[in-house]
Amino acid sequence: MLSESEVRAATKAQGLKTKRNNLLAAVFSGSVLVWISLRFFPHSATGIAGGFLLGFFYANGFEYYLHRFILHAGHGFFCEQHMVHHATLSSPEAARYVNFSRNPWGVVALFFANAAPFLFLQWIFRDGWTAGVFASFAIYYIAFEEIHWRSHMGGWLPNWLRPAARHHLLHHARDDGRYNVFLPIFDRIVEWFQPRARISSGAARR
Repeated sequence: MLSESEVRAATKAQGLKTKRNNLLAAVFSGSVLVWISLRFFPHSATGIAGGFLLGFFYANGFEYYLHRFILHAGHGFFCEQHMVHHATLSSPEAARYVNFSRNPWGVVALFFANAAPFLFLQWIFRDGWTAGVFASFAIYYIAFEEIHWRSHMGGWLPNWLRPAARHHLLHHARDDGRYNVFLPIFDRIVEWFQPRARISSGAARR
């Protein structure tokens, strides 16, 4: 029978392998989508830069709404899987449930499902600005996966990212919001439009 430290080490190794495969899937998916945009549609540096900013904002909003309304819905397969992540944080098997998906094909599906409306708009307007959207989405996902892993499992983070780790760990400790993992743009937007959430968040910080 394996000791707790041996189980922890084995699941961490498994989690690191899963994270590596997820990151490779993100790079592959993002690269394919960028290539489609640049290869088949006219494009400009200005359009791509604008698309990059739009993609980053979109990714942050998608993360917020997925986390809040799907993963914390209280029912459904994805919610059940996410609750395992919450329930096992202090267990030897925590690393098994930290990554966004336990299968890289889930990451590929995530990318292409989100790309579908942008590809449709691209086909209508015949413009390659969506190359910036897809590049930004890939970079955001990679940052999300890596920062989330290091926040939970340890690992170096620059000083300016440590508040992001604290922000996410408070989500687990209090379960009262903070649905963005490392960049709380939509957390702040929702607080602004919901005074009760803003007051609750301010009280929690005190």
